[in-house]
Amino acid sequence: MNYKYSNTELWRKKARGSLFNIIVSLLPAVLSLYLHGRIEPFIVFGSGVVFLIGLCQMLHYYKMPERDYVRVEDDILDIRIGIADPNARLADEEIKRIQQMDDVISIKSDKGEEENIYLENLSDEDAASLLDELKHQYGNRMHTKNHPA
Repeated sequence: MNYKYSNTELWRKKARGSLFNIIVSLLPAVLSLYLHGRIEPFIVFGSGVVFLIGLCQMLHYYKMPERDYVRVEDDILDIRIGIADPNARLADEEIKRIQQMDDVISIKSDKGEEENIYLENLSDEDAASLLDELKHQYGNRMHTKNHPA
């Protein structure tokens, strides 16, 4: 079963923040051109790098609601980690313990690594469905503790 990112307002807000970074990255070049009538190469390079990074971030955040956050397959749990990190792919036998604390599901592998699923990135229905799916698939390895915040 696939669970997509939700909370589109959060991703739009992050995309707007990246757009702001893009605009700010152009200010040194514009100021240099206005004050000195020319632009130094290091300003062009620096502004260009920040511009491209901001553009990539903006596109990434804008498309987040279209992407799968968590995939639960027969014997595989696939979690999307981030913009530059590869997805965490855990086989059924690698998962040692699954612990829910408030809005975070922490998955500990037999290698000692820990991956987190943040329920705030899922809709309420998807979060409930994911918890039910994990309880059904992983049984006694799934533990829940809901503490008030």
